[in-house]
Amino acid sequence: MKPEILDISNQPWRLSKEEQKDPQAVLSEFFINYHLNDLREVLWEWLCSGLCHDESWFQEGLHRSNLIFLYENLEKLAEASYLLYRKSVQKDQSKRKSKINKKNSHVSKRKKSTH
Repeated sequence: MKPEILDISNQPWRLSKEEQKDPQAVLSEFFINYHLNDLREVLWEWLCSGLCHDESWFQEGLHRSNLIFLYENLEKLAEASYLLYRKSVQKDQSKRKSKINKKNSHVSKRKKSTH
């Protein structure tokens, strides 16, 4: 069996080492800056621009079909990423509430024991 050759073109280029270790932080930063609806609008504008302008690279039917396929999958990727981001936010909020409840529970027990 041949050892796998690392294909550099299929590796992250823009992510720092720190971001590669914590991609959830990248999602969080992204969705703090961009709303899902904004992404949909930009993707739609890109698609329309690619399909509707003369002198576009997307003159052949196959190229236009590939652009539509990419558009649909980028939108799905954005939605899935958004759900991961929301789950992370909800998990963090739940952890904070749990810590606050535990802290308040200990305070309440101390107050009861002093009576």
